[in-house]
Amino acid sequence: MEGTRLRILQLLQRNNHDTVDGLAKTIGLAPATIRRHLDILQRDRLVAFEEVRKKTGRPEYSFYLTDGGQEALPKDYDQLLGMMVHELSGMTAGDISAKNGQQILELVFRRLSTNVTRTYDGELAGKDLAYRLDTLMRHLGEADFSPEADVEEGTLRIRLLNCPFRCVALENDSVCNFDLHLISSMLDLDIQRAECICDGDSGCMYTAALGDAGQRELLSSATG
Repeated sequence: MEGTRLRILQLLQRNNHDTVDGLAKTIGLAPATIRRHLDILQRDRLVAFEEVRKKTGRPEYSFYLTDGGQEALPKDYDQLLGMMVHELSGMTAGDISAKNGQQILELVFRRLSTNVTRTYDGELAGKDLAYRLDTLMRHLGEADFSPEADVEEGTLRIRLLNCPFRCVALENDSVCNFDLHLISSMLDLDIQRAECICDGDSGCMYTAALGDAGQRELLSSATG
């Protein structure tokens, strides 16, 4: 999918819900044009809507992505399966001794994130936080996580608008350990998960408290 309808799906993924007027204003098209695109997306069962109750005036409708709409955005289940098979095939009896299935899954996803981080070891060695964050965001973007980052009141926030492994993650949140450990390792920071699609949030958000030095690094990078 491309063009305006893809843009609508991306905006609904970012905002969770939006109206015709809101979408029209953001995209820069007439509301009537947005309605025509929404009609097609509803026909294809990618978008649904609910009425926004108002005391007066005409009823307004809020649009949101269906599961089909979420899956229409970039996914990479083949890569996930390939990485898991490769990692599992190299595990020994000692690796899984006395572990239950959930613990084994968590171990696998931690190791998968470690494998990715190792590919950046040479590039990140001795680099400051600003460089590490820029490299992380580039990697997450290339991997279709649609990442955004900002700093608010001394806290670094990284939001992943898209999950390439969404259906699997909704079945078992061990998949989310991949994101958590990858972000923590590449930034060399203590990262916490603040929001997660497994909890009904529209995306996953990871946070880290920054010291004064870290804030200065990122501010200097942003203004430089």
